[in-house]
Amino acid sequence: MEQQQNRRILLVDDNESIHADFRKVLQTDSALTAAVESAAASIFDEPVARRAPVAGFEIDSAYQGEEALARVLKSVERARPYALVFVDVRMPPGWNGVETVRRIWQVDSHLQVVICTAYSDYSWPEMIDELGESDSFVILKKPFDNIEVRQLASALVVKWSLAQQARRTMCDLQAVVRKQTRAVQSAHEETIYRLVRASLCRDAETGAHIRRTGLCSELLAASAGWPAERVDQIRLAAPMHDVGKIGIPDAILRKPAALTSDEYSTLRDHTILGARMLAGSTSPILRMAQEIAQCHHERWDGTGYPSGLAGEQIPEAARIVAIVDVYDAITHDRVYRKGLPESEVQKLMLAGRGTQFDPRLLDVFMSLLPEMQAIAQSIPDENGEEVLPEWCSTLSSL
Repeated sequence: MEQQQNRRILLVDDNESIHADFRKVLQTDSALTAAVESAAASIFDEPVARRAPVAGFEIDSAYQGEEALARVLKSVERARPYALVFVDVRMPPGWNGVETVRRIWQVDSHLQVVICTAYSDYSWPEMIDELGESDSFVILKKPFDNIEVRQLASALVVKWSLAQQARRTMCDLQAVVRKQTRAVQSAHEETIYRLVRASLCRDAETGAHIRRTGLCSELLAASAGWPAERVDQIRLAAPMHDVGKIGIPDAILRKPAALTSDEYSTLRDHTILGARMLAGSTSPILRMAQEIAQCHHERWDGTGYPSGLAGEQIPEAARIVAIVDVYDAITHDRVYRKGLPESEVQKLMLAGRGTQFDPRLLDVFMSLLPEMQAIAQSIPDENGEEVLPEWCSTLSSL
């Protein structure tokens, strides 16, 4: 349904007679016009001409810039904004016209503005310096022509309405795009989860662990100051950290007893295998997942694997997942042990500060423990899900 056009105008001038002049030009008396036309028709014995009604303007007055600002504020609060404001340049003793426009635009940036002046107080470049490049204001030199004022007012209120309509259309389109994007992201996330879960079905990794890793990594990345786009990416990339285990033999991967040194060496290759599986993609998510898969077992002090990277040589995404992965593993029950008490978990995590874990990221993580625990409670391990084998029972092997 087409909305009624906004024809609300604010006049800002310290001279009361100027207000009266503007009202004569902009307000129409349809009853008087009809009476005059009817009388003329009777005199000349002609039928009354049927004319399209001429719409008038709803006009408010302000005599100083401060008063104008107050009226604009109230109009916005009441959701009845002005479409157009005529502003005089000189209005002693208060703000001049340019300052008035600058202030009311801070409240309502969509207002169309006509700056009225008979003086050269401000050149056009000076006004641009004060108000910025904008197609929302024009200059009207005094003395002005009545028809010019009327046409200018009519054109600018139409322009305001068209701009509002364009903004509403853009907002509607953006809402549709956001909805469709969320649907695509949801499908993408579910596909990644199912593919990762399928790739790990030979391992004893739990589906809940995969989901928690993504959500907790997302929270830690956001709190560490990552931009929103990369925060979304790590939520999807983190669950792929152990995808390379698909290439590890069952005899090692599902061995219930402790691994030999050779077997453990083979197991460590899952980082390289995962990176190879994910390499070569143009997708930012898969490129991040490749970094995580390859580097989430690197240690801050350089004693990790597979490359012995240290400190900031380790991609930050991998440093985030390293913290989250260890914390989640040692806080949840396994068939060979119960999850560790929270106090003991915190001691173990802090013991790895500056050796196993990035100290800054660990500090951020520790400040988020209530939120991390809430995520864990919302996604518990499901009954009947397989769990990690015994070789993961110590912190050093995680």
